[in-house]
Amino acid sequence: ARLRTYTMLAMCSVASTRLSAKARLRGVSIGNSSAARRSPSAVVRQSRGESLRVFAARWLLKNCGPKTIEHLGEDVEIPGDFELKGPRVVVGRQASESVSLEIAVPTVSGAHAMLEVSDDAVMVTDLSSTNGTFIEGEELQAGIAYEIEEGSEVIFGDEFLACFELLRLKN
Repeated sequence: ARLRTYTMLAMCSVASTRLSAKARLRGVSIGNSSAARRSPSAVVRQSRGESLRVFAARWLLKNCGPKTIEHLGEDVEIPGDFELKGPRVVVGRQASESVSLEIAVPTVSGAHAMLEVSDDAVMVTDLSSTNGTFIEGEELQAGIAYEIEEGSEVIFGDEFLACFELLRLKN
């Protein structure tokens, strides 16, 4: 498996966890728990102090779940679609200083996952959420950045309300 590295704020190591073809690990751990699994062929490039750039590619998370609420036992607003704006987006239950993409569903954690957006790829890192983050049905290990390929399905803790397909928008 070919590894590509991506810069994150707290980049510590590279892991080579294997997922399905649509959910290949491409990157980095934001914790140091996987330091012992560092791939000898991976080259990690840290670029501190680089300014953020504007990306030409536009990405959309399209809600593709069944949008049912019976499993919750309470009424909640059905999440819509979300355009990913900015190079780093934190998904959580309630918007705040740190959470920029609000999915107001009780099964989504306060700070559930981080998305890193570039022209070429979207990476997702589970932030130790209670109900997990999944790509194509496979649960992600917390603290590891995984690539979401265009057309892939990502779930933020709730397969009924927080199930999204990643789409590239035309400019």
